[in-house]
Amino acid sequence: MKKRLFLALPARIDDYKTIQDDFADIIGGRWVPSENLHLTLNFYGDQFEQDELLQRLSLMEVEITPSMISGLGYFEKRKILYAKIDNPALTALYKKLNTLFDLPGKNAFVPHVTLMRVKELVDKEKFHERLDIYKEREIGSLGSSLELIQSELYPDGAKYTLLKRF
Repeated sequence: MKKRLFLALPARIDDYKTIQDDFADIIGGRWVPSENLHLTLNFYGDQFEQDELLQRLSLMEVEITPSMISGLGYFEKRKILYAKIDNPALTALYKKLNTLFDLPGKNAFVPHVTLMRVKELVDKEKFHERLDIYKEREIGSLGSSLELIQSELYPDGAKYTLLKRF
């Protein structure tokens, strides 16, 4: 069992079951359980001790602006079906956190909520048609509190433990 730490905002998808049903016959994989839906702001893994993270984060003032989740997308290279969030304040917060922890910005930050790591794409054309149906549809919202979460990986999926809410 590998323990990893990350900072996230909780997410709520209004009718997650309908989305799952709409894609059931065209993709295969494991859906993220609704209680685990989140936007990862920074992934620390085992790079920092919990106490160090808590100490640094307690020094930071953060105001989270409300964010709607609108539309679905697909990271083809990483095979991830995700829900989109368009809020420039989240990118600014991501950069602020990278500075606080002296972390390099890897790639461009794309605010999103992972819904599924796709293992099988049964019908690519139908898949993209379904994505278009959800292109601009408002499907949920992000919570307004930062959460430090510990993830433990198991063969049947990740188990999340909330360590601190800011």
